[in-house]
Amino acid sequence: MMNKYSKILLVISAISISANAATFKDLVKNLDKHDQVLKAQKLADALKHKARVSGSWGDPVFKLAAKNFPVDSLKDNETPMTGVEFGLAQKIALSTKYGNQRNAQESMARAMNYQSHDIKQGLVKSLWEIVILRRQILEEINILDDNYNWIKKILKVSKKLYANGRTSQQAILDIEIRKSELEAELSNKKFTLKQLEQQLLYITDGERIDYKSIPWKALGQSRKKLKKIDFKELALKEKLRSSEYKLTASKQNFVPDIMMGVGYTKRSDIDNRGDFISASISFPLPFSSTKYGNYSQNVQENYAAKRELKDYERSKNRDVEVLNFEIEKISSEIDLLAQKTIKFARNSRKITAKSYSLGNSSYVELLQSEIKLQNKLIKKIMLQAQRDMKVVALKYKLGESLYE
Repeated sequence: MMNKYSKILLVISAISISANAATFKDLVKNLDKHDQVLKAQKLADALKHKARVSGSWGDPVFKLAAKNFPVDSLKDNETPMTGVEFGLAQKIALSTKYGNQRNAQESMARAMNYQSHDIKQGLVKSLWEIVILRRQILEEINILDDNYNWIKKILKVSKKLYANGRTSQQAILDIEIRKSELEAELSNKKFTLKQLEQQLLYITDGERIDYKSIPWKALGQSRKKLKKIDFKELALKEKLRSSEYKLTASKQNFVPDIMMGVGYTKRSDIDNRGDFISASISFPLPFSSTKYGNYSQNVQENYAAKRELKDYERSKNRDVEVLNFEIEKISSEIDLLAQKTIKFARNSRKITAKSYSLGNSSYVELLQSEIKLQNKLIKKIMLQAQRDMKVVALKYKLGESLYE
């Protein structure tokens, strides 16, 4: 007969495979619309528009001036210098600094765009971690459920032995306690599954997942054949490129911009000389510390960007080596558990249970053999989950696809 914990598993499975559930691949595509990803993309778009501003010489300046009107009469025909001037001026760069400023902002826009892709990859990584943990919990429930059924059978055997005077009432009580402990563990696992479901709904924006569509094979693919795009590294390279453009622009900033202007003065022509025209050139003198401070700032920022990229590349290589080692270590431990330890623990429980039913082993030995087997089985499942999470972390570090 199916117990209530088996029914819980069926209910959970029924919820998971609902008609409205989306495939794993579809959920990954939909992460493009996640708030964190959209935020980064909009910031990238804003930087693109800012690049246009940074590369502009600015608007031309139109000037309208009333010149040399007498204070007493304000008439325009009393002096030959009186008139109305129409002027037009434009700032002109003598270097390519504005182009470099535009390039710097465009590089930052690309960096932010790469960062949006990295954020998406991070969300896919979190999605994997949740489904891996969910699989672990479900497998643990199966183990606990099997143990629960086994304990119930042992309890029946114990009651018969007690009736025949071949075991103590304490044995019955301790086995009942063990049965209640399993019930509590199963209940806790059920609530853990609910918590994982809520975490999953946050990442998927309320959409449920068809767990049958999870590409578990992707975790075991040969990494040599997969295309690698490390968006975080690309973002850091673009930030470095941006700092180099800024540094170049700050050097060029020592060459001042000039302001060229032309003017046309409309007069009353009382001296028969007609209207006047004028032209002007002006530029700032580099006496303040603004340009020098800006250059020094960009030198330090460029140095920091170089160090940040170099440190990331070094730490990435270190993390990849560590993760490869840990995956190999955990896989070796899983093989040992599966091929030897669990096999021995299962045989030990079987032998102890048979001996107990014949009255030759104590209930303490029986419970110890049961707990030992359970711990080994759960340890194997836990190690499998740890290994898969480290595989996901490694794929993320290497810039490999997490869903193909």
